[in-house]
This record gives sequence, structure tokens and C-alpha cells, in this order.
Amino acid sequence: MIVLRRFVGDRSRSLLWWSVGLVGLVAMTVSFYPSIKGEASFEDLMTDLPDAFKALVGAQAGVAFSSPAGYLHTQMFTSLIPMVLLIFGIGLGGRAIGGAEDDGTLELLLANPVTRRRVFVERGLAVLGLLAALTFVGAAALYLLGPAFDVLEGLSTAHVLAEWAAVASLALLHTVLAFAIGAARGHRAPALAAAATVAVAGYMVEGLLAVTDALRPLRVVSPWHWYLERNALVDGTTLQATLLPVLVAAGLAVFSAWRFERRDLR
Repeated sequence: MIVLRRFVGDRSRSLLWWSVGLVGLVAMTVSFYPSIKGEASFEDLMTDLPDAFKALVGAQAGVAFSSPAGYLHTQMFTSLIPMVLLIFGIGLGGRAIGGAEDDGTLELLLANPVTRRRVFVERGLAVLGLLAALTFVGAAALYLLGPAFDVLEGLSTAHVLAEWAAVASLALLHTVLAFAIGAARGHRAPALAAAATVAVAGYMVEGLLAVTDALRPLRVVSPWHWYLERNALVDGTTLQATLLPVLVAAGLAVFSAWRFERRDLR
């Protein structure tokens, strides 16, 4: 697994700084909770917001915004955490093969006694491992810092872990998309552009179609809808939010592996 270890080692410092930033975001978010806990004015504000905005922040009927479940879901798990994991994962996925081919280092790697399949598998596992490590850092930070601000009060461990599993699955899908396009095309730019476009478009579809009854069912095509359809901190997650993104990602990986082994390198 030397290909995997080298890729991870080269990005260990980057992972460290991303982890520091993520811990800072978690700390900032949970530290604000005591100032809004039990504030009725925030409930009135959320009630008056447009349906599109409510869909984008994952607001759910019957879940108070000032409750731990409402606050964490709307303020952290529908914006900050997905944003960090998506940017980190998409950048890493696009760089793993497509970026290496762009800068000429992939050809040097394949000049050694390693097969294309091995490079694909080990670099893919390295990308997923780094994404998992950053997700673990975020989850650990929430568990360590949350109790000091009562932001985990009343939440079950199973539901909190379910929320992390759902957001990790969302990030994994877009990360694999960037990795797959980079491997299939041999360029970093198309991989980053496509994955970022899918992420942004999916998020907008979830919000904009929520206000139109006739088009609302079309939200099912958006990975963000799979993720935001329910507040996992209250109801637990669904197979749609956790398993479906993994299955789609697996299909993308299989196709791109086939394409990578058969195309000419630049």
C-alpha cells in the first residue's frame, strides 16, 4: 500500500490545517447556542421565512430552532459542515489522478512496477480515508465541546452519529464524482468544475423547487434532498441519505476505473 501511504503522507499537513479550521468552526457554532436557547423570537423569525429558505437550512416542522436538534441541524449540518467536507473532498478527489496527470507526476508513478488498477484503488482509498479522518475530527470536536454549551442536551448518541453519517455520505458522493471524472478525463479542472456544479445545483434545486407544488417531487434527483429531507438528530437517518449516495458513488468509481485502465495517458 505504498501508493496510498505516500499520497496520505504528502497531504498530512493539509489535513492538519483543515482539521484546525473545522474545530474552530464547530467551537464557534456551539458557543453561540446559549445566547439563543429558549428564545421565542427566533421561532417567530423561522416561521416567517420563505419555504425555499426553510428547505435550504433543513428546517423541519415541529422541531424548534432554539432546541439543540434544530440549532445544530440548521446552523451546522446544513451549511458549515457540508461546505467544509465538500470543498476538502472535491479538491482532493480532483487532484488524486486528474491533477497528477496534469502536472506529469502520474506518468512517473506508473513508470514504477505498479499497475493502473493499483494506483486507482490505493489513491481512491487514500482520498476516502482523508475525508473520513476530517469527518472524525469534526465529530470528536462536537462531542468534546458540545456539553460545555448544552448543545447536545437531549440528543441521543445514535442520532448524532446518524447525522454525521448522512453528511459524510453527501460529501463522499461529490468527492468520488471529482475523483472519477479526474481519472476518466485525465484533467483536474473538469473534475472540480463538474463536482462543484453538481453540489451547487443540487442545493439550489432543493430550495427552489420546494416552493412549487408541481415541481416539488423533482427534488428527489438532488443528493441534497436525500440529505435534508429529515432532521437525523430527531428522527435518525434513512437509507436514502446514507446508502443511496454510497451506491451512486460506487457506480461512478467502477465506470471511471474501467475508463482509466483503457485510455491513453497524456
